[in-house]
Amino acid sequence: MVPTSRRSFRKGAPAALRGVEEHVRMGVKEAGAALESGAARWFNRIVDVIVRLLMPLAIVALMLGIARVFLDLGAVYRSPSIAAGFDLLVTDILSMFVVIELLKSIVEYFEVHRIKITFILDAAVVFVLREVMIGLYRHGLSAAEIAALAALLLVLGAFRIAAVLFSPERRGQAALGGESAGGDAW
Repeated sequence: MVPTSRRSFRKGAPAALRGVEEHVRMGVKEAGAALESGAARWFNRIVDVIVRLLMPLAIVALMLGIARVFLDLGAVYRSPSIAAGFDLLVTDILSMFVVIELLKSIVEYFEVHRIKITFILDAAVVFVLREVMIGLYRHGLSAAEIAALAALLLVLGAFRIAAVLFSPERRGQAALGGESAGGDAW
């Protein structure tokens, strides 16, 4: 009797042939997993190379930013009023804080291969605070703009607190019976 379908072949085939078929099917799954893990390995290597190239670039950019702040000290001296000179200096310094927060997230990714949302939220909070401080310093914000920025800061602060409370490190510490939040502290 010649089998007419795979199902009848399986039913009518000896146990040894069914085992071979199962082994071949598992081999295909393992080969697919190997290809997938190989692609993931190549992707991770490429990302590592890109991040390694970003690190020196980020350091040079940070050094140039600090040099720019020192060069703008001369603008304070040359400006017609101290307020105008300090306006530029305050803007530069606050911008450097934003850049530093973003660079911290790049360094964290380089070390842990994961971006912590707290670093991104910290950069966003610093950026919004920078805008508030510059706007207040220049007397250029209306009441509605101040209220909107305050609401944005409140939302970002709530997300920051939630990110700390529900961080993977904190869950891992809680599972082990620890009390602190590990590396994602306030």
